[in-house]
Order: sequence, then C-alpha cells, then structure tokens
Amino acid sequence: MVFTILGSGTSHGVPVIACKCKVCSSQDAHDRRLRASALVTNEVDGKITRVLIDVGPDFREQALRAKLSSLDLILLTHGHADHLHGLDDVRIFSHTKLPHSPTKADDAAKNAPPEGIHIFANAATRKNVRQHFDYIFKRTQIGGGKPRIKLLPSETVTKKNPLEIGGMQIISVPLKHGKVDCSGYLFSARGSDGKKRSVAYLTDCNFIEEKSIELILENCGILEHAIIDGLREKPHSTHFNFEQALEVAEKIQPRHTWMTHMTHDKSHEETKQYLERILANYPRLAEIVKSGGSVAPAYDGLELSVL
Repeated sequence: MVFTILGSGTSHGVPVIACKCKVCSSQDAHDRRLRASALVTNEVDGKITRVLIDVGPDFREQALRAKLSSLDLILLTHGHADHLHGLDDVRIFSHTKLPHSPTKADDAAKNAPPEGIHIFANAATRKNVRQHFDYIFKRTQIGGGKPRIKLLPSETVTKKNPLEIGGMQIISVPLKHGKVDCSGYLFSARGSDGKKRSVAYLTDCNFIEEKSIELILENCGILEHAIIDGLREKPHSTHFNFEQALEVAEKIQPRHTWMTHMTHDKSHEETKQYLERILANYPRLAEIVKSGGSVAPAYDGLELSVL
C-alpha cells in the first residue's frame, strides 16, 4: 500500500494569491502546497486499486502531476470548498476511465457499479455535494457532461463493517472541525510479513474524541503513518496547531507522524526545525524517533509506503 500526499496546504493553498511573504516567494518545491488531498494505491495480483481522499479545486493539477490513469473510489472528509470543489473533474474517470467500465463486456464489468464512481461521505457532506453540485443529480441538456457518481454514507464504514477494496480495509474515523462533523480514515493492509499495518489520515479537525482515538488503536495493528491536521504554530478555532497535532500523535503513536493542511506561516525547513525543537515535550514520540521513526511536515508528492 502506498499513500501519496497530493496536497498538503490549507484552504488558500501556498503560495497564497497576492502574497509576497518569504514562504510564498520560496523557490523550494516543498513550499508549494496545493489544497489537502491524498491518493492511496495498493496492488494485488497485478491489479492496482486507487482510492482518492478529497477532490479539491487543485484536483486536475494533482491528477496530472500524479499521472492518475484510473480511479476506483473517492472518500470525502467534509464538504468545504478546498476539499470538494474539484468534483466536476472526476468526469473522465466516472465515464471512460473506470477500471471496470460498465460498457466493457468482460466478467469484471458485470460487477462494476453502473452508477459510476462510488463516493463515501458523512451526512453533512453528502448534503453539501447535492447543494453545490445539484446539476449532477438533475436531468440536464445533452452536452457538456457531468460526473457519474453514487453517494454512499461513510457512517456505515465502521470497525464492524469496514470497507474492503483492493486488499485494503478502510474504517471511517469521526472528527470535529469546529462545529462541522468531519471524517478521518484508517487504511489497513497486510504487510509482507503478514502483519496488519495501517495509515491514519486525520484532517480537518480541532478535536478528536477518545472513542475515535480508541477506534484507531484497536484496529490499526501496526500504525506506520499518521497524517494529521497541523495548520500552524499559533492556535486556531477549527484546526489543530502543531502542538495539538503532536498531542494526538502521542496518543496513537505512529511510527511516522506527518503534518498536513499547513499555512504559509512557516517554510518546510522552518516547520521541520520547529517540530524538532518541541519534540522533547512528547516523550513517546521522541522515543519512536530515536528508534528510527520520524515527526515532520508532509509535502506535495510525498509517498509513504506500507510494506
């Protein structure tokens, strides 16, 4: 299983429009942060399964950069524009690039969803999709095209009823993003040693209930990576800052902890140095780092392998 960070930036993206700060003016590719999104791939018996987390306004650019050739499933964290408003650009995948297109006369196609791409999201997010992209669900004129999708409830993707696709097991993790209900996701697969290994993707959020922490701990097996909302150093009303993100990591103890959804307040290098300075405040994470783990900012294009 490979987890690719397609975007590690906040809602403005980095560089921010009309900003001339040193981060927005940086020539370091690590400081270019598209809106937060990730791609999860897994290969079983020669077949590659691709799952997209969020489809923000930068999706077209992200898909081209990642050379995305097919898409099996989409998971949405919530319905804010920076995580949703690239939805129309999945048209190519929902019509002609489905791995098992309903138009193909083969055995695999017989089991393909005729609705197009399945999208899992919580109730509030499904409502956002129907409001913001109402034309998808209406009878409209011929021409122009629109995505062919089926909205499904992420609330049903539980530890008792995990979503299983392409050798991966997926569980939805409830999060709070201010007053907004948000969905994190825990991905698990069997490593080469046969052990269950997992990646937790936890954005956008400023609060995670203990039962969600327990859900991760009880179902992760070996938690290889955790990608956590870490907006900036200063506190924020609806996002974790770096210290709050590390408090969560201290509880779930991934081997590798990554900040995502970052602003332009600090460069990639400055963020690395800051995290190194405060790591001593988190003794469990510090021990993990000493034994070969890491705590660092994510960046666009980062590939995380679970072997």
